[in-house]
Amino acid sequence: MVKAEIIESPEVSKETDIIATDNVPNVDVAIEQWDAYQKLCKGLLNETDYQEIIVKEKDENGNYVKVKRHFKKKSAWQKLSRAFNVDTHIVDRDIERTKMGRVREAYYCVRATLPNGRSVESDALCSRSEKGKDKVSDHTIMSTAKTRATNRAIAELIGAGEVSAEEMSAEKMVTQNQSKFLKEDKN
Repeated sequence: MVKAEIIESPEVSKETDIIATDNVPNVDVAIEQWDAYQKLCKGLLNETDYQEIIVKEKDENGNYVKVKRHFKKKSAWQKLSRAFNVDTHIVDRDIERTKMGRVREAYYCVRATLPNGRSVESDALCSRSEKGKDKVSDHTIMSTAKTRATNRAIAELIGAGEVSAEEMSAEKMVTQNQSKFLKEDKN
């Protein structure tokens, strides 16, 4: 379940001049801002802020090959959040439990807001049926959903458009069968 919504209308931003009155961005300003973001990431983040994940991608011949990619982890998004002075808060959450009382799935919706008022809401799930999640604590299911929603909101708000390591893990792990706890509840 992916939802991203810009709460504020894209009018002229007095702080950045990125959107002109005719809603056409100033290309030179946009490029300068992107270069500044890249420089910020290089200066602020270090190797511990990235997770190396092997993904399958198509090569130039259309064949799938395994490629190592680096994705920003929670620590990176928290550092960027602080650098941009982003405020986050939970808008909504829903916890589904099994008959045995264990958390089956957690949903969070998080709003990230910049000081100029621009906001984005993003949501995310974490389910016990994901690969590697069948034996984790209830807290891990809930906190992973919250982390995914928060990272996504920050990334969308600052315009990075990047997928966090927690999101990549989710995409790689969704194919796993249900856990023994869920099987017990079906009886």
